[in-house]
Amino acid sequence: MESEYVELLPRVFSLLGDARQTVVDDTCLEKLLDCFRAITENETEFYILQRIPCLTNVIVNVSKQRDINPSILSFIMRLTGLFAASENYFIQLEDNGIMSSLFGNPTNLGTEAWEEATVRSGWLLGIQNMLQHEAVIRFLYKYGCIDEIIQLQKDPSIFVASTASQLLASILSFSLQCSTHATLGNSSKTQLTNKVTVLHSDDWSDCICAITGHIEDFLRSDITSNVQLALKLLSKVSGTMYPVAIILLWPKIEESIKLLLKGDLTGIGQPLAELFLNVSRSFPSEVLEPTFWELLCLLLRSMNQIEALTLASGILKLKTCPQSLRMQAVTTLFQPLNYIIAVTSVQAPEDAVLLDESSFCRVDIENRLSRKSACINLLCQILSYLWELLQMPPQTTELPFQALMRSVITILQLCIGTAIPVTSTVVNISRHLIGCIKVQRGGMDVLGALPQWAAGIEEVNSALALLHDYINNPDTDCTVLKKSLQALFCWMSHCIEGVNSHVLEPKLQEFLHGDFISVMKKRLFDVHWEIRDSMLEFLGQMCFQFKGVERFCQLIGSCGIPHLVLELVSDPESYVRASAITALGRMNYLSPNWQMLPNENSVTAVKGNILSYLLGVLNKDTEGFPRRAAIKVLADWLENSHMLSSCELENFVPVILKIGSNDLDWEVKVHTLGLAEAFIDHLASNLSISPYAVLMSNSTGSTQVKVFLQTLCEVGIFTTLFHALWDCDRPVAQKACEILIKLKTIASGADKVDVLKSNGQKPNRESFSDWLSYSNLNLQNVNDIMEILIVLDLEIQHQHLVRSSDHIESSFRSLLEDLLAAADSEDGGADCY
Repeated sequence: MESEYVELLPRVFSLLGDARQTVVDDTCLEKLLDCFRAITENETEFYILQRIPCLTNVIVNVSKQRDINPSILSFIMRLTGLFAASENYFIQLEDNGIMSSLFGNPTNLGTEAWEEATVRSGWLLGIQNMLQHEAVIRFLYKYGCIDEIIQLQKDPSIFVASTASQLLASILSFSLQCSTHATLGNSSKTQLTNKVTVLHSDDWSDCICAITGHIEDFLRSDITSNVQLALKLLSKVSGTMYPVAIILLWPKIEESIKLLLKGDLTGIGQPLAELFLNVSRSFPSEVLEPTFWELLCLLLRSMNQIEALTLASGILKLKTCPQSLRMQAVTTLFQPLNYIIAVTSVQAPEDAVLLDESSFCRVDIENRLSRKSACINLLCQILSYLWELLQMPPQTTELPFQALMRSVITILQLCIGTAIPVTSTVVNISRHLIGCIKVQRGGMDVLGALPQWAAGIEEVNSALALLHDYINNPDTDCTVLKKSLQALFCWMSHCIEGVNSHVLEPKLQEFLHGDFISVMKKRLFDVHWEIRDSMLEFLGQMCFQFKGVERFCQLIGSCGIPHLVLELVSDPESYVRASAITALGRMNYLSPNWQMLPNENSVTAVKGNILSYLLGVLNKDTEGFPRRAAIKVLADWLENSHMLSSCELENFVPVILKIGSNDLDWEVKVHTLGLAEAFIDHLASNLSISPYAVLMSNSTGSTQVKVFLQTLCEVGIFTTLFHALWDCDRPVAQKACEILIKLKTIASGADKVDVLKSNGQKPNRESFSDWLSYSNLNLQNVNDIMEILIVLDLEIQHQHLVRSSDHIESSFRSLLEDLLAAADSEDGGADCY
């Protein structure tokens, strides 16, 4: 801790301990606690207290006061707990009676103080902070604090109640961890291979017995809220630093859990599921007893449909669990989808019965699907769970992907009205789903995640046909169309790049050469700008991803789409203009294949105008998005050096740098610097110069470096970089500084330069131009550039730039000064935000 802070702390704590002073707001106190918490992580509590004796003094004084402000009292409790994490300091406070005064019987604090929720919260959090040694456990039991914490679980303040429950879990798990019986052999908590030694209740401490007795009483209570509290408490035990505690407790609570599972699960199904899943995540399956999995299986069978779906999804995300349980979870998750396939098929296909439908059949599925809100909520929930599962690595039991594909296609067809209802049940479901955007979005997410799992010829045909219908349908919502295009891109990628691409690509070519191009052209000029924007994003994504596929290049180049995109560069909506510019940039990657095309409508005829278009946008567009897109395209082309000829580089890069570096948008300026960096890397690679390694100082290397630096001078790179180095936007200055440091490394490979002109003077933002003029330094001269790079402390400047802009205002010293200033102000408010 710095001495300047130590000087201010006595005044601050004198202020906080004075009941006559106006208290500052809770935000300042929270920040002060955070500062002390950070300090105690680096320095021992005893060392801090020896340097700042006023901390102990204020704790003693506050413990004796009865008219102290509740916020201050709460703060002192939490701060005391932070330092009492040291057993020596805890014992010292206990011997002086301070611990019993602050954390003993709450009546010592006075009824009026205890009625404040912030005081009760501070009392709990103070105990939580000090819970680092066994002396705390003995103290809590001695003064009856455990019973008080148990009572606070039902506190009217939700925050206090939650904190009390978490504290009980921490006390219980810590107490069991301290026991010599709470061991797992030589295994760690993350790699468990041995069975846990059973801890007999005869060996339990009084504190453990008090809490476990409370849990057992609540588990067997007839009051649902009591059962919920007990289950939530057990869940929190499994999530503490010592999760082994829940395994030690399980034999004692197992019978109570069994009784709960045999009764009515209304109101307790979800907390039961959370408890089982938390325990399952904390330990591998071999550590848990077989009876645990049997109980979890029974719970899954007994829950209602909605709660069972959540539990089934959680089970399928477990890394290890019995195969039979995983199969049952798959069955539970797929039953509603299975039902939809069954009622929408004239003749049930072989894969319609996803698993054994007769097992654990949900009698309420039809009832839920018959009501609109319940139907939509059920399907959205299932689709969300399925999408999450499809993002995960393959599990031990594979999902029935073919049937999943069929059910998702069916649901999406019902939403768009292309499925033909064959029964009255399907008619009702179709009425609920027609035009339902929520289900359509969820279904498209799942459909886009399926290609890698289920992508035979039949599935490809079904997916492409459905996606065509959605993209072509004028009633398709903008957000749904965007997801449809994303899903189509995933299926296209699989057809071209998947293991069966030789079989699937012809199907994709057949799809593209149908009327899909006509649909794209129509949608590119849709009345809704969001749809135009989505189509352009999709087009640019395709062009970049499939730039090496000759037939695709020929199709795009000869269909007239490039000219349409060029028209959209002048779209009235700035987002659309930006996407059109990006798409044009991506199309340019296809040009090598277009050079052979005889068609006059190919982009070859347009290519010569693209650079002029981009420069025009960068120079004249009044919106930031198109200008950002233009400079990003140019920087991207420059990074891929084959995209621009030497002539284009020589003619356009200086112009681009001049326009971009003077833009008012900081992102445009950052991307301009990215373009400058790409040019530097491109030139360095041509001269065999590495921007990341210092060259040997030989005559050949020195000459190469000087030629390299001279070229940069002529292009205007250094003018751009030094202009940006002093930019008021920190990201711009930071980027420029990083590039200059790289160039300084390269320049060190040239002959050493004596610092002559600058006379050792160091400029700043305001004086840089005058300094150049006074020192007679020219940014077009290589030797002058090398001297500037040496004189400027670029590394120090970079350290300042990477720091947060509020590092001074949010410092510990600034906070202390704010607290003191607030005491002297009329309103008592501190500038701590």
